[in-house]
Amino acid sequence: MATKEEVELAVKAIKAGFLTKEQLGPAMARQDALAKAGQPVKLFAILVEQKAMTPQQYQLLLGELGAPPTKSFAADPVPGFKITGKLGTGGMAIVYRATDTMQGDEVALKVMKPAHMANPRFVAQFHRESELLEKYDHPNIVKGYQHGKVNGLEYCAMEMVDGPSMREIVEKEGPLTEEQALKYTIQVAEAVEYTHKQGIVHRDIKPENILLDPQDNVKLIDLGFAKPIGSQEEPEGTTSGTPQYMSPEQAQGQASIDVRSDLYSLGATLYHMVLGDVPFKGGDNMEVMAAQVLNDLQASETKSGKISKMMHYFLERSMAKDKEIRYQTPREMIDDMRSQWEGMKSMEFNPENVSKPMIDPRREQTKPVTKPPQSKGTSSISDRLRRNNPPSGRFFRPKP
Repeated sequence: MATKEEVELAVKAIKAGFLTKEQLGPAMARQDALAKAGQPVKLFAILVEQKAMTPQQYQLLLGELGAPPTKSFAADPVPGFKITGKLGTGGMAIVYRATDTMQGDEVALKVMKPAHMANPRFVAQFHRESELLEKYDHPNIVKGYQHGKVNGLEYCAMEMVDGPSMREIVEKEGPLTEEQALKYTIQVAEAVEYTHKQGIVHRDIKPENILLDPQDNVKLIDLGFAKPIGSQEEPEGTTSGTPQYMSPEQAQGQASIDVRSDLYSLGATLYHMVLGDVPFKGGDNMEVMAAQVLNDLQASETKSGKISKMMHYFLERSMAKDKEIRYQTPREMIDDMRSQWEGMKSMEFNPENVSKPMIDPRREQTKPVTKPPQSKGTSSISDRLRRNNPPSGRFFRPKP
């Protein structure tokens, strides 16, 4: 009979996509039968024997739990990379912190979940993302180093960004200041401008896919949904991306979308950064996508005084339902945000920028100038003005 630890590890294997419930049942039945026959065998030895899991997958699970490598299985599931921890789990892959044993560099090792490896479309998507990351060279896009398939695992080694995502920052610290949010938005727009020039639409810009490095620079990650601009590779009506941030045309499943869709998603991300929540909600993804197409931004949030009028304008412009009203290019968004923000900052009062009169200590002090005494027959200029321009009788009662 499987031990408590074996069952817990099997549940983790199912959640990670390494194993299915249909594969686990027969393995546990065989383990029970062998135990009754006086031949106790560990559950995962049976799973590996039945090819339900690979030794490397089992080792990944042990590494996730912080357990030391077993003597029976290889310590490194992907040769050349020593896994030292887990960074996160996505819909298609698990990302580990690892060390390149040849170069000694720390990398992020992305390993595709075996449950998706039987789908040729997902495998092609994984390969395309890896190839794009290796090809691209931009300071605000994570760099890919190498990818391949080994020991039954699809993997991609990437630049290690030792910092949180925008979503993690907002969840932990609350909304960002407008200055911070615009700084990061402009950097992401620079990355989008680069991918646009390469003929690619990202299609999944969101706070989770924007990492902040220790130098306070952002890195755009996850090009899993990226595709060539104008590509018809997916059938009409197919949606790819995250509903809370996708553009109306993306939510409608339009086959051909362009960079303005990414700019809408970036606007929705900016909304989340400054207001601390997603712009549209719903009971399920279909309701959220319907809201992206039909609903306007909530005035109670954008006009509540939580954000400036300038930020309100940026959000309305970026997230316009009609893509012809949105920013048409990343450069237009960058220039508009940068110029208006810098213009506003230049108008703010800063005591340090006020020029002070120069005083020469060697200069002799002069006596204060005193007014000469007025003669009895004269009056001051102000007195004469008041006498020659008496107040209107409308407010003062005239003398009889």
